[in-house]
Amino acid sequence: MKVSLIEPQPVFNGYSFAHLPSAGLLILGTILKKKGFDVLFHSEVYGKIFKGRKIKHIEKEILNSDVVGITAMTSTAPRAYEIASIIKNINKKIKIVMGGSHISFMPEEALNYADSVVIGEADEIITDIIEGKISDRIIAGSQIEDLDSLPFIDYSMLEGKGKRIHYKPFITSRGCPYNCTFCTVTSLFGRKYRFRSPDNVIEELKFRIKRNDNKYFFYDDNFTANKTRTKIILEKSLMNNLEFNWIAQVRTDVAKDKELLELSSRTNCSLLFIGLESINPDTLRDYNKRQTVDDIKECIHQLKKHKIRICGMFVLGSDSDDISTIDETVKFCLKMNLDYAQFAILSPFPGTKLYSMLSRTNRIFSKDWSLYDGTHIVFKPSKISPIELQRKLIWAWKRFYTAARIGGFLYSRYIINRWKKLNRNFIKMLERIKTVNR
Repeated sequence: MKVSLIEPQPVFNGYSFAHLPSAGLLILGTILKKKGFDVLFHSEVYGKIFKGRKIKHIEKEILNSDVVGITAMTSTAPRAYEIASIIKNINKKIKIVMGGSHISFMPEEALNYADSVVIGEADEIITDIIEGKISDRIIAGSQIEDLDSLPFIDYSMLEGKGKRIHYKPFITSRGCPYNCTFCTVTSLFGRKYRFRSPDNVIEELKFRIKRNDNKYFFYDDNFTANKTRTKIILEKSLMNNLEFNWIAQVRTDVAKDKELLELSSRTNCSLLFIGLESINPDTLRDYNKRQTVDDIKECIHQLKKHKIRICGMFVLGSDSDDISTIDETVKFCLKMNLDYAQFAILSPFPGTKLYSMLSRTNRIFSKDWSLYDGTHIVFKPSKISPIELQRKLIWAWKRFYTAARIGGFLYSRYIINRWKKLNRNFIKMLERIKTVNR
């Protein structure tokens, strides 16, 4: 039986400077391959599909499938629906199964395009779904407790795509003990953090390094959530002489463990993505972030001390933010000399507390899911008009990435120009919308 797994890309992607495929979909593909299925994996980071009149080779492969699985987060949902519709119009016999964060929270919407949808995790049921043993239209997945039982991702599914993956996806945990108001992770994976054992992680590192894979992006929502476990992994990698380069997502509390920082430096941690979110204390409380501005400053100081590069991620547009907040945020980033800064507009994703609150107060003015990508404003902020917030986002990109940061400067100008070209009508629409209080 032939199965194609597809990861759509959003209309506009301003935050992915590397080609990073979905690790969750790759795991499902690996499970199916081990069960003997003929699996094709395609992420649109490697190229759009079904966009021209001429049918490409990979499109022929997909159209010869028995089952097509499509994952979608909110910003990629319209593209996922488009791909599903195209496939069905050409070959109605192909079974379409959809899953992912957006589908889990909007299953009825997805059923307009799919034969079945999966809510939550599909690792333990994907084989039965493909074989037709589970044929419900809405299928509830279950959280896998033993992450050690999952196979190591079969990276051969990424070969021949024409684009190099600098950092391979590597997952060591699921879930998040925190509950930020704008994040879907807790709703999707639960507040209980589930971990792979250190020995299982080390076993995979050995497996990868033998195959000359030595650059990893730990996709965990917080790689250092259990600091003791992370230190064991790093210590064992040193004991086993495992040489690799890694990047990860962490919280500011990583700076409170000096031993962990030293181990991170010794094991070639080259970059950490940190959800700093805001330098406005009220906004941090709005987001239920459970960190302070002093925590942010200390984190930056300690990482620089240990020569670990920082990508600070900020979310703009809370009810406590005004124009001066954005000005001060960029000024802070420059003063602290962050290596990279990622500025995003607050997006009310379905499944989040933020979405419920803004829906209840009728402040969301667009349900065009393709705009829920961090670069478009889709709701009415409290203290700033939508058009002002949109313009300040573009200003923040320009102000931080000056010619002094030549790599970021060139990329940011490319992104800004492309965004403006694609969004002329969107800007005109924003100019007609005022804030809640105006």
